[in-house]
Amino acid sequence: MRDDLDDEFGEYSHEEILQALVQHLLTSDELDQLCDDADLPQLTDADGQPVHITSARTYQDAGVLTLDRGVWLELSDGSVFGLTVQISRRPTTEVTLRRR
Repeated sequence: MRDDLDDEFGEYSHEEILQALVQHLLTSDELDQLCDDADLPQLTDADGQPVHITSARTYQDAGVLTLDRGVWLELSDGSVFGLTVQISRRPTTEVTLRRR
């Protein structure tokens, strides 16, 4: 099983897993619900309608020209954001991946 996980996440497992987690979190619920859950104000557009995420894709899937890992977000109000996952320090010991 470990070989399957190594193939899926490769050498950059931390970045890949965090990228997948951010993408999942931002597509698993409506943006207004996520704001409520985090006790944050909701984003609304010029008409007072809640802003929602229309697309959340990895940088690679979105065609972003970078070697960084991250999630490309497109919102219903026309705004676009890139959330980059950047490693500042690698672990000092071997990391093992396991499925739950």
